[in-house]
Amino acid sequence: MTTVSKNEYYTKTVTDYTHEGMGVIKIDHYPIFVPDALVGEEVEVKVIKANRKFGFGKLVNVITPSENRVEPPCPYYYQCGGCQIQTMNYTEQQAFKKATMDKSINRMAKLDKPVNDTVGMEVPMYYRNKSQIPVKFNDGKVEMGFYKPRSHDIVDIHHCLIQKEIHNDLMVFIKELLNDEEVSVYDEAKHEGLLRHVIIRSNNDDSEVQITFVTNGRKNVFGGINKAITEQFPMVTSIVQNVNTEKTNVIFGNRTNILHGGEYITDTLLGKKFRIKARSFYQVNHEQTEKLYKEALEAADLKGNETIIDTYCGIGTIGLCASDQAEKIIGIEVVDSAVEDAKENAELNGVENAEYHLGKSEEVMKKLVRQGVKPDVVFVDPPRKGCHPEFLEALVEVKPQKIIYVSCNPSTLQRDLKYLNEQGYGISPVTPVDMFPQTNHVESVTALELAK
Repeated sequence: MTTVSKNEYYTKTVTDYTHEGMGVIKIDHYPIFVPDALVGEEVEVKVIKANRKFGFGKLVNVITPSENRVEPPCPYYYQCGGCQIQTMNYTEQQAFKKATMDKSINRMAKLDKPVNDTVGMEVPMYYRNKSQIPVKFNDGKVEMGFYKPRSHDIVDIHHCLIQKEIHNDLMVFIKELLNDEEVSVYDEAKHEGLLRHVIIRSNNDDSEVQITFVTNGRKNVFGGINKAITEQFPMVTSIVQNVNTEKTNVIFGNRTNILHGGEYITDTLLGKKFRIKARSFYQVNHEQTEKLYKEALEAADLKGNETIIDTYCGIGTIGLCASDQAEKIIGIEVVDSAVEDAKENAELNGVENAEYHLGKSEEVMKKLVRQGVKPDVVFVDPPRKGCHPEFLEALVEVKPQKIIYVSCNPSTLQRDLKYLNEQGYGISPVTPVDMFPQTNHVESVTALELAK
């Protein structure tokens, strides 16, 4: 039992990182997690919380700084919760993400598999092509920015280092317009007021930008604002209003109305075009998405005669990127609008060997097998919670020769890999891909092959 108490001070050396990127010090084997402390540093820490098995500390003083420590380039870093590891230089960020993956795959799941170096970005800034910006009214003015850690308080931001520059310019411009026009802003506590969020999306070369106003009600007060935006920013080709009247943390409602231009913008990934609507799932980092998909396609090693099932397929991105190298693509997706988008995207690219099915992956998979479909390769790109147990059972029943698993969460990845490994699938080295520089998130690609 530890004797560590709240408000005590300790001087120790940081020995490890948590999966969230916090430094770990130990007092008689009792771990304390310290934000912004780097491995190898001697630090002075104040204990701010002491649980039974671990505690949290505040960094008071860095006595011996790591050579990998940098001054956070963002002035909002210590207030805003958007980034967690800006005190690490980029080399250390990539090493941290590789180590996170290694701990998950080898320490937790005991799979004893190599983890490749993290695939990094050339310039790990200004990459987000989608910004979801909450709006608040505070001290007589409209504020737009991002949430403080573990709160719904907004940090009023003028320039974010990880969203694209066009988004920063639009964010500041729209904020001024909202103040000038005195637009009613949503109050979360009272469930009153109109404007809840502003969403900005752009394609790779910023030639097409979409703005979504998420509102608590159908009232359209954006006429003058839209005119000002499109005059100043002619690349804004789509402005829509999404209505969400629910008392919820979920950003989008079900109804979207077009206010200007079309309902989508178009982007290109690995030579294929994709129409992206307000509620479409689309990876937020174009440069790294292309690297991620290239890794996945390389791992699949397609010969041209394969039937591919693309599960959790969204608007069809991975499957359509693979369509030239396979005989047939079968996409499965639970969101009906995404299925329609995937069909449209197949048509847009003249892809005739793709079909899409609406439903839960585990249910549709079983139905396809009953109909005699025998996939050679299955692409799996699940949400953070990983694959549904029934889906994994269906997958094992189907016995595809190869499974290409794209993951956004190392802890659910290791759980699913462990299960598939026990069912006879060999696991290739895991490749982490840095989709979200300056944050603790890591994406990865792994190939599994059925043992002969």
